[in-house]
Amino acid sequence: MAIIKGKAWVAKTYVMSFDMIVQKFWTSPIDPIENSKWVMAGVDEAFNKENGFKDFGYTFIVAGHNFAGGGKSIEHCVTGLMGANIKAVFATSFARLQFRNAINYGMPFITSKDMNLDCETGDELEYNSDNGEIKNLSNGKIFSSVPVAPFVAEVGAAGGLMNFIRTKIADGSIANLH
Repeated sequence: MAIIKGKAWVAKTYVMSFDMIVQKFWTSPIDPIENSKWVMAGVDEAFNKENGFKDFGYTFIVAGHNFAGGGKSIEHCVTGLMGANIKAVFATSFARLQFRNAINYGMPFITSKDMNLDCETGDELEYNSDNGEIKNLSNGKIFSSVPVAPFVAEVGAAGGLMNFIRTKIADGSIANLH
């Protein structure tokens, strides 16, 4: 059983990709450590300083509708969250472009309807990736999530799509992918 425990940051408003990594950092290298320095800088003024979000020590993000929307497919958002030690993002829905980026990098973007309405920033959560159950240890609420597709889970376990493909090429099983 894969259990992840940690502290949540709850987005109280719509989170756009434009704000997750502000435009002046879009040309920086796609590097989790570098991108984590300014991740969420445009979302909340408290995070608008170097390592502003990362220094809070969050493990999870809980959000509402269309997390990371805004039409930009900048990979800096997902890699920044990874560099800030975010282990999973739970939202009612995700922007298609960032959802795909999350899969490519092996970052769990987990759909759980309206979870953001029953969580507060700082709540301790426990996520069971095997059965999709999310427990809010601070208030006792239990949430269910949409199961992760087996292929997506396999890509995540490999550390992202490129690592997954490298492994399949190295072991000669690339022809067996379905």
